Amino acid sequence: MTRWRPLILRSLISLLIGWKVLSLFQADGDTDFPRSPIQVVVPYNAGGGTDAFVRLIGKSIADNRFLTQPLVVLNQPGGSGTIGSRFVKDSRPDGYRILCHHESIITSQLSGAVPFGPDDFECIAMSGEIELLVVVREDSPYQTIVDLLEDAKRNPDTIRFGANLGSPAHFTALNLEAAHPGARHNMVTTGGGQKRYISLIGGHLDAGIFSLAEYLSYRSDEGTAPDKNIRALAILSEEPANALREVKTCIQQGVDVTSSNAYYWWAPKGTPPDVIHRFSTALLLAMNDTVVRNTLTEWAIGIGFKRGWRLDDHLKTRIAAMNPPQVESPPELPPYPAFAGGIVLLLVMVVWLEKNKLEEQPLPTTPRHYRKALACLTVLLSYVGLMQWTAVSYSLATSAMILIIGGVIANFDPRKRAVVTEVALLTGFGSEFILTQIFAVSLP
Repeated sequence: MTRWRPLILRSLISLLIGWKVLSLFQADGDTDFPRSPIQVVVPYNAGGGTDAFVRLIGKSIADNRFLTQPLVVLNQPGGSGTIGSRFVKDSRPDGYRILCHHESIITSQLSGAVPFGPDDFECIAMSGEIELLVVVREDSPYQTIVDLLEDAKRNPDTIRFGANLGSPAHFTALNLEAAHPGARHNMVTTGGGQKRYISLIGGHLDAGIFSLAEYLSYRSDEGTAPDKNIRALAILSEEPANALREVKTCIQQGVDVTSSNAYYWWAPKGTPPDVIHRFSTALLLAMNDTVVRNTLTEWAIGIGFKRGWRLDDHLKTRIAAMNPPQVESPPELPPYPAFAGGIVLLLVMVVWLEKNKLEEQPLPTTPRHYRKALACLTVLLSYVGLMQWTAVSYSLATSAMILIIGGVIANFDPRKRAVVTEVALLTGFGSEFILTQIFAVSLP
């Protein structure tokens, strides 16, 4: 085995390098995008509505080969979707990291929750329209949306309304107040639909906004959930929903408010137009997939798709419609980073003063392994910088990093040069093959 080991290692390295060279020359039609898996950031927990929607589209794209590379879902919850949005906004505009988010990306900026919005992204497409409802518990005393608003007028700030700050639900609640002068809700941040449902059933909320799909799944007549545990007061679309013909719209009840939501796909600002066109075409093909259409119908999600100038016009209309009469800006937080920096500087000064009180002693000579450690750290930081801010190949950069660090550790001994080279090439090209082809990870 010892005799065959060099031959096996070199054959494996040759195969990996050959695979990498061939992949560089592969192209699909008139474009070479994508050459690696595409990360789709979902700014919510796994298992939610947005996550399920993205995974359905991703499966269709992979099964039908609408793109040569798969979509890899990356869940980044927090901040009512703003953490994942910021992550994509600050990513490289190469098409390999995009965002799927609903209209919270618009309302978060309008409310002042975040300083960025649609203008800081390239909008790829809108796919899938969501109908919204105002929902209460089954035993709620309110029978219509007017009953709810009248009580909010008689007893302002007492009706607990589930709506995250800066979300479409928040804006809808504000528009309901504006349509019924004097009404004022007590806005309660409750997280996603599942948490809002639990809060409503537990008596911690009096009302809330749910999507039609959420409402149908939580209000079951077939034993999968407590029978008729929640009830819809009104649907916020212009026309009654086919799945709930008995629920009247707000307009039908004399409250001139409509609201809807949709899924949008966003890329970092500056992403090339041909990349956006190619990805939007894959989305269009997926939305026309029979399996996708049937599943969305079961989920009560509208089968709508817009891109190009139609998408631009739609966004302008939605942004204009979402400007509420009054949005309370979130309170300005104290400058915590400045406080933390001041504390650190203070601690450094205390340590320095205490050290000067000690008897001065000559500094020892720096050992050789300290210099090696410093050199290795410098190489590692340079490697991280290359991966973050340049388009250098992962396999080549990784191989070079391991080769240099291995050489430093081995004192660049010619007798160990072959082993270090083998380890560097095997790790660089081998890790890229395993991560991209087996685990479908999108590498930098």
